[in-house]
Amino acid sequence: MNAPEKEDRSDNPSKDSIRPVRIIAEVAVLSALYVAMTVLLAPVSYGPIQFRISEALVILVAARRHLILFVPISCFIANLFSPYAGPWDLIFMPLVSMAGALPMYLLRTKWLLFSSWAYAAVTAVGVGIMLSVLMEKGFFVLFGSVLASQVIIMTLAFFAFRGYLAAVERRRGCDGTEGREA
Repeated sequence: MNAPEKEDRSDNPSKDSIRPVRIIAEVAVLSALYVAMTVLLAPVSYGPIQFRISEALVILVAARRHLILFVPISCFIANLFSPYAGPWDLIFMPLVSMAGALPMYLLRTKWLLFSSWAYAAVTAVGVGIMLSVLMEKGFFVLFGSVLASQVIIMTLAFFAFRGYLAAVERRRGCDGTEGREA
């Protein structure tokens, strides 16, 4: 008689079975993607009027909680290329980004749109404070422009994420792979 096969829980991020190498690899790949997107779109990724499209990746924290580690790491590395690189961009903003991602980390997919908007608001406050100090411009103008772009990005990310989840559910229903992700 054959020994029973071990259940593969690699599709379920809430289980303790995720191996450290896999966690590190996922965080590294996502961080690299975030940095690449930010740097390649640099004219709009930094400054008082920014549209950092790579921020949409942060919503993945809701699906795989360990990905919260990529948020400050990728923010730090991407900000090394910022014209404002310094203590504000390299220490303060990664901490702000991590704090902003906490609602998605804690609530997972429950209230995801609102927790992604909370991320947008926290990030906008952080960027507004940083740039108002560095550029000696009004906080509310800087906050408002960053908040608008962040809300747009996180809302689009929310709908893309929901679309992905719906596609996974349809696939589960069609091919009988209940409990497995696409």
